[in-house]
Amino acid sequence: MPRVPGSGQGLIGLAERASLAGGRIGHHALPGGGFHLEAWLPWES
Repeated sequence: MPRVPGSGQGLIGLAERASLAGGRIGHHALPGGGFHLEAWLPWES
């Protein structure tokens, strides 16, 4: 199976794959530890 560019690169890879699909990803650290990850992809429901 061909690899998607950026695959296996953590948040950078996720952001690149979302961008290739016309979407976006945002993330930030949470107080006390952990992270918040939000993605938007232009797919019809």
